[in-house]
Amino acid sequence: MVKNWLFGKKRKEDADALSTLKAQMNRMEHEARNLERQADEQKILAAKMLQTGNKAGARSALKRRAVFMKRLNSVHNTVMNLQAQLDSIQTAASTADTVRAMEVGTKVVGEKIKEVSPERTERVMDTVMEQRDQIEMMTEALSDPSLSEGILDFEDDAAIDDQLAQLEAEMDLGTTTSLPDLSGLPATPTGVSGEKEEDTSDLEEELESLKKKMSED
Repeated sequence: MVKNWLFGKKRKEDADALSTLKAQMNRMEHEARNLERQADEQKILAAKMLQTGNKAGARSALKRRAVFMKRLNSVHNTVMNLQAQLDSIQTAASTADTVRAMEVGTKVVGEKIKEVSPERTERVMDTVMEQRDQIEMMTEALSDPSLSEGILDFEDDAAIDDQLAQLEAEMDLGTTTSLPDLSGLPATPTGVSGEKEEDTSDLEEELESLKKKMSED
């Protein structure tokens, strides 16, 4: 049965039942079309008889039409019942296919579970956690800032601290546009220091003047 499902084959009994129902529905639908045609013909005949004054003939034609319509209604009901039976078989077949598919899936899952024991799973998870820790350690090592910070020596750090203190003082006095004190950093190469040293001296004098003015106020 599972093999038939895998290859899309249906049981012979199912196929025969579906074929029989569809054939009967086709015959009934053909009969229904004939009944509709006969009913319409009787209605047209009744109209013509009325035009010629044959009221009794028109009445008989309408009676025959009523018989055709009654049979037509019965045929329609039969076709609906056949369709319902056809739908039931198809739904049942689909449900059976679904159950068989789930059975196959359950069997496969069970076989795969047997291949992997809980101990093996735990070992794999331990390995994954260990590898993750190693990756984190390597990432931290690669992003360690000590390498770039080690380029500066102690004197450079002291000079930077002095510059920071000077900037803070200038911010307090509202003179953040003045140049920082560069005395703590290595000397400027010869040929480019003269003009900059003169400008820095002027700014320092201006800063001292502002400090005195602030203290007097």
